[in-house]
Amino acid sequence: MSPSRPWLTPVSRVLAVAVVAGAGVVGADRIGAAPEATSAPDGASSAATTLTTSYCPGDPFAGEAEDSPAVDVTGAIDAMAAPGEVLDGVVSPSDDPGRITVEALSRASATDPKDSSESGPTQVSRDELGAESVRVRGTGERAPGLVATESFTASGEDVQGLAALPCAAPTADAWLVAGGGDRGRQERLVLTNPGGNAVSARVEAVGADGGGDAKDRSVVVPAGGRSTVLLDSLGGTEAPQAVHVTTTGGLVAPVIVDQHLDGLTPAGVDVVGPTAQPGTRLVLPGNANGSDRGLVIAAPGDRDAVVQVRRLSEDAARSAEVVTVPAGEVFDVDLETSDGMRSWVVESDEPVVAASWTRVEGTQGRSDMAWSVATPAIGRLAGVALPSASADDARTFVEVTAADAPAEVEVLVSRDGEVSTEEVSLDEARSKALPVGRADAVWVRPVSGRVHSAALVLSAPGAQEAQAASLPLLPSRVAVRDVPVVQAR
Repeated sequence: MSPSRPWLTPVSRVLAVAVVAGAGVVGADRIGAAPEATSAPDGASSAATTLTTSYCPGDPFAGEAEDSPAVDVTGAIDAMAAPGEVLDGVVSPSDDPGRITVEALSRASATDPKDSSESGPTQVSRDELGAESVRVRGTGERAPGLVATESFTASGEDVQGLAALPCAAPTADAWLVAGGGDRGRQERLVLTNPGGNAVSARVEAVGADGGGDAKDRSVVVPAGGRSTVLLDSLGGTEAPQAVHVTTTGGLVAPVIVDQHLDGLTPAGVDVVGPTAQPGTRLVLPGNANGSDRGLVIAAPGDRDAVVQVRRLSEDAARSAEVVTVPAGEVFDVDLETSDGMRSWVVESDEPVVAASWTRVEGTQGRSDMAWSVATPAIGRLAGVALPSASADDARTFVEVTAADAPAEVEVLVSRDGEVSTEEVSLDEARSKALPVGRADAVWVRPVSGRVHSAALVLSAPGAQEAQAASLPLLPSRVAVRDVPVVQAR
């Protein structure tokens, strides 16, 4: 509050966002700006949020995107309100009737209808993906802890595989890491503008010396629309992509579409959301063994970064790699292919950004890939809707990681309208992977300590078609708080 307004009395109050690092954040302008939920100030009280909004890109290959390949995309956007069992002890939902809407941006209403005295369904799906981005909104009692995920399978001569990502809040400052220097690799950035005015976005590539035309580009994203940038024209084709997106005049929801063609054989696709802001300690959950896996680290500053990568699993933590990432460069680290799920802790003497990847193969010789991003620690609650586009026999796991200290959490799994709860105790620097089968959604509710979490979908052993997707569990928007304002002196 500005000190130039001393007329505010000590009893004046202002409504502020309480949990700000998840999908549907109102007023947040930085992905990763709030690494964990903060406790309410003394004298503040919390009330359940009655509005949660997030955005998904739709079919990233549809429309008139730059050099877009011909791809048949089949998928859906699935949204689910948090059941009462999930919110128990976190927040008491509003008594106001609520609805979940999943609408293309051009048809999304500016205001929500108030003519119903009863709440709508707790689950809503949109089984059609097109060239428009999609808005997911929960109101009233359907808003707290709402989760939504876009998932699709792609088939075509150049692109095949499973892709999935949580619908996200827009931002003015995001970092994204994906792609590779393999021949046949292509990455495109898709920017969604949910606002009513055009937004100017600046896209800067780290290590842009691999044949790209320029290190940065300005893009105007139309109101209620989306724009696409072929990243090979910025970062070149010889290394993975690490890009910084900043905006003026509004917010955008950015994703990278990563596709790989190995010779004439499609070798996977993924749609990757923002990773954590540059930091000296990053935690990346949700990476599993496959035919190959690795970690991409970028040092965006003007000094080299000495980086240690540690592996966390159910066994004792151990160092995996120590590397030096040159200033302003992107470094691809090969990781061991031992069995099981892993979290990676990246510790550096200079701020870095990072994402990890895994590749799986099917019996037909084709492969798919999944990217795992660095996540914030979970505060009161985090969740994710699980992909509906995955194969019926695909395996789904939820990994929970205690990187800093021992922790206890509750993992709540929604399946066919029923919620099951599993209590998990973690030692320091350990993680645990829980199989959840064909569940609809999962939430993680910390009891003590700080944890990070991600869901991972993998094709069954011996499956003909390879499938892989990793989805971060991001802190959920559950409450607003009534904060007392102190008179300026």
